[in-house]
Amino acid sequence: MASRSKSKLWQYWGYGVLAVLLLSLGSAKFGPAVYLVLLGLLLVFVLFTAPVFCGAINRRRGSLVEFCRNNSNGLILGCHLRQHKWQKFGRDWWSLGWRQKSEGLWTGGQAKMATLSFAVGTVVSVVGLFK
Repeated sequence: MASRSKSKLWQYWGYGVLAVLLLSLGSAKFGPAVYLVLLGLLLVFVLFTAPVFCGAINRRRGSLVEFCRNNSNGLILGCHLRQHKWQKFGRDWWSLGWRQKSEGLWTGGQAKMATLSFAVGTVVSVVGLFK
């Protein structure tokens, strides 16, 4: 049981990177290279490992698009269904408008946390680079 809870907790490692970024904002211990590495780690977390919903297109009904609600890893990768793995980069994804593309960023609490953590991490990194 202990190893299972440890692996469950490990899937949120990117929020630790965000915490380090936020805590480093008040000190001058980090150089620009460290901020860039931490921002890169946060980007990898958000795009490929953060626990979120899949968000791939299930079906279209006129102008209404229905997205997949299965669990996924990262905002870019799809769920366990083979069609959804890389569908976000396929023809269907590129034909959508920006409103429909960004809809998956805000579907559920986990996706909101991942999106907001990257936005906050980016702002903190930029501030850290220029202080």
